[in-house]
Amino acid sequence: MRRFVVLPGLHGTTQLLDAFVACAPHDARVEPVALPSECLTYEALAARLAASLRLTPDTTLVAESFSGPLAILLAERSSLAALVLCNSFAVHPYPQVLSRLPLALIARTPLPAPLVRHYIVGSKASASLVNQVRDAVAAVPYEILACRARSALEVNVAENLARCRLPILYVRGREDNLVREKSVRQVVTAAATPVSVARIAGPHLILKTAARDSWRAIDEFVSRVVVP
Repeated sequence: MRRFVVLPGLHGTTQLLDAFVACAPHDARVEPVALPSECLTYEALAARLAASLRLTPDTTLVAESFSGPLAILLAERSSLAALVLCNSFAVHPYPQVLSRLPLALIARTPLPAPLVRHYIVGSKASASLVNQVRDAVAAVPYEILACRARSALEVNVAENLARCRLPILYVRGREDNLVREKSVRQVVTAAATPVSVARIAGPHLILKTAARDSWRAIDEFVSRVVVP
C-alpha cells in the first residue's frame, strides 16, 4: 500500500481535498493533513509537523499551493519516496513588498465570488464550488489567514530545495491565474534533481477541480520513479 500525505492550501483545512481523496487509486492510502490553526512561520510549521507526520521512505508528500514551501522543508529533513508540488512555489510568488499591506484587514473581507472564480476555481465553476471555497476560507480566523499570506509573500526555500534529492513532480494547472509560470521555472531551476512537470487542464485549486487528472499524473510519476 502506497502512502500519500497531502498538505492543503492557504485555508489549511482538509475539506477541499475531498474529491482528491475520493479519486485515489485502490492501492493508495491517502492522509490529508490540516495545518495548525496558529500563526506559525514555515519553519515553525515544519518543526511542528515533522514530529507528527511520520514521514517514512514509503511516503509521497503532496502539497498544494501555500503548503509547497512547507513540504520542501519537510522533504529536506525526511526520508521520503517523492515530493509532489501542485500549483505551488519555492520563492514568494509576488513581490515581497506586498507583505507590508494590512493583510489582517484584507482577510476580514469575504472573498468576492468573481475573484474566487478568476483566481482559484475557474470561470466555469459552479456556484456550489465557489461557496465551498468561500466557506472554507471564512472558517479560518482572519489573523491566521493574514499570517499565512505574509509567510507566503516572504518565503524563499530555493536553497532548501537544492539540498533535497528526492524525485519531484510539479502538477501545473494550465488555467492557474494565481501562481504564475515563473514559480514553475524557479522550482525547476532550484531543484537538485530533474523536476517532472505535468500540465493538466484546470485552475489553481487543481486537486479539487481536476482530481482524476491530478491523480493520473501523480500515479504515473510515482510508479515510474519509486522502487517498490
